[in-house]
Amino acid sequence: MGFSAGKILLCIVLLSAGSLLYAGDIVTVRNATGRWEVSGDITMAEAEERAMNEARKDALRKAGVMEKVWSVFGQVMTRSGSRFEEAFSSVSVLALNGMVNVTDKTVEDIWDPAAKKLFKVVTINARVSKDDRQEDPGYILDVTGIEPVYKEYEPFSCTVKVYGADSYLKLFWFSEDGAAMIYPNSYEKNLLFKAGETYTFPVSDKIDLLMEKADSSSEVEEVNIIIVATKTDIPYIGDADSQSILKWIFTLPADQRTFYYNMTLIR
Repeated sequence: MGFSAGKILLCIVLLSAGSLLYAGDIVTVRNATGRWEVSGDITMAEAEERAMNEARKDALRKAGVMEKVWSVFGQVMTRSGSRFEEAFSSVSVLALNGMVNVTDKTVEDIWDPAAKKLFKVVTINARVSKDDRQEDPGYILDVTGIEPVYKEYEPFSCTVKVYGADSYLKLFWFSEDGAAMIYPNSYEKNLLFKAGETYTFPVSDKIDLLMEKADSSSEVEEVNIIIVATKTDIPYIGDADSQSILKWIFTLPADQRTFYYNMTLIR
């Protein structure tokens, strides 16, 4: 799932390992706990991963960091059109006023006889890096023109305007199939976007961004789009996956970044 180029092939920028951009005070937390039910729809491995996320959130609470959990949900209509079903698993970004470095972890399978349910329980010790800086309320990224549904090979475009500061922008897409940075790229250099001025993606008139399914046989595919603005030029060098992209966004100093999220479908 993703974009392809029309007039010129748009090369996807491969993303390599990154690092934490900002670290404030470090708080040591012990015995932060999370649990998740193992059910017909949730495997043991998935329940452990979600319990781990809950443990990280508990560590953030224990460290006195205000929790910000951002979940991205996509929904598509079934073929019958009679109901909606969840098509994209939630992507939880853990706190993102602070980051959790797990130093020790234990995992248990706990049966709850009263509820007659099996839970994965994860307990961690962690070091939490707190960032007490607040978001800049006057720093706003306004994005328009993204359609809720595209036909396959229909061109993608949108307009952007940043308020509050001249900025550098990054445009990402991600889905269950992978992730990539669409802008900047080999054909569109990293521009400084002037505050209050309107710009259009693609920035260059030499390329088209075409909405192309990764699996042409699928009826519907989703593209999750994130556009990030930063007051200084901070390159993204993280892994090509949604969690790394989202983690990078929130490791940016809160007063130095703003972002926009949308989910669209390709039919």
